[in-house]
Amino acid sequence: MPPITTPQQNFRKVTAASVASTYNAANAVLTSTVPSTGLLFDVNSASANGENPSLLYVMPFLVSASTNQTGIGMRIIGWRKYLEAAGTTFWYVPTVLADLTLTFTSGTVPNYTIDTIANTRTFSGITQVAGTPSGNLYSPATAAGANVEPAFALIDLAGAQYVTAQFRSSGTPDMGAFWATL
Repeated sequence: MPPITTPQQNFRKVTAASVASTYNAANAVLTSTVPSTGLLFDVNSASANGENPSLLYVMPFLVSASTNQTGIGMRIIGWRKYLEAAGTTFWYVPTVLADLTLTFTSGTVPNYTIDTIANTRTFSGITQVAGTPSGNLYSPATAAGANVEPAFALIDLAGAQYVTAQFRSSGTPDMGAFWATL
């Protein structure tokens, strides 16, 4: 009998420029427009065709010369299509799949240059906002002197056909996430 395996994809990356201190709620409402802002996953895309993933592995990052931002967060939104009875219009219905607070623990926060972008920093703390769906979260149990272990979340996609990410932080830095589906 062959062993049970889980296919592993390479990470992909999404980045949002100059994120605000609050989430953009206008990008997460019932709409007849295909979700595209902060798009992580589209079940209809050629790269995802036939995969039907059920889990999202996501590792957020901040692009900034300093780590003194406050109110840092990432919200993952799943979308399902609804076809109107007339059969002419699709509606895209959003559902919050995860709402996460992101932090740096004490010590030196590593500073990477990734895709020629300097000051890319991964978070070492990740927690769920109360009252939102739970995911499996990993924050390093103890911070190493250089905090080299990044925090990540494993989130149930709950049958979403599209998945988008929103970010928030004081100081309007660029933010983003490395992600893969399972």
